[in-house]
Amino acid sequence: MRFLPAPTVPMLHTLQSLVTDLSPYLHQYGYLLLALAIAVEGFGIPAPGQALLMVSGVLAADGELALHWVLLVATISAFGGNLVGYFLGQRGDRWLRQKGWLSAATEARLHHFIERHGIAVLLFSRFIEGLKQTMALGCGLARMPLRAFLLGNALATAVWVTQFGLGPALLWHERQPLMQFYQAHHTLTWGVGAAAVLTLALTWRWRQRRQATL
Repeated sequence: MRFLPAPTVPMLHTLQSLVTDLSPYLHQYGYLLLALAIAVEGFGIPAPGQALLMVSGVLAADGELALHWVLLVATISAFGGNLVGYFLGQRGDRWLRQKGWLSAATEARLHHFIERHGIAVLLFSRFIEGLKQTMALGCGLARMPLRAFLLGNALATAVWVTQFGLGPALLWHERQPLMQFYQAHHTLTWGVGAAAVLTLALTWRWRQRRQATL
């Protein structure tokens, strides 16, 4: 029996509508639009970077874009955009305090959260809207060590580009059998997905507790 990640088939349904809506813009502006949309998300500006990456993967599967360029542009833009956000956060704390947008209590909580969870916050925030646009800024504000930020940023970027760039490219031509499988076994599919997420969460929590006791 073939087991699928729970989000796979809903993602394919979403892709079909995204391709219709966004592919004309990619046909017109190409990799430049993809690069800008992904990069600006890294320093706090909302943009459809993830949606454009998914559609770019589909267009690459159909031969309309080059997959290696899609993945390279997305990787550089995501990593670079977050790096800009990190340095803006490092240099913007005084300005935010002067504007009254960053209280001492909020800043202290941010420092504690990032110091406690480290690289994991960059990985998980990459998949959560809102946090994806602001976490690099937060890491800069919290004075996260640059080496740790670069490592976490590289890991988060690699996982994100693989899932939302390479994933759609590989799955697009298999969407019909995948959808048929999901319709026949959707409860099992979501159960396996939930179990995998729970296992990862418990493993991560166990590691955090072990590090705290060392």
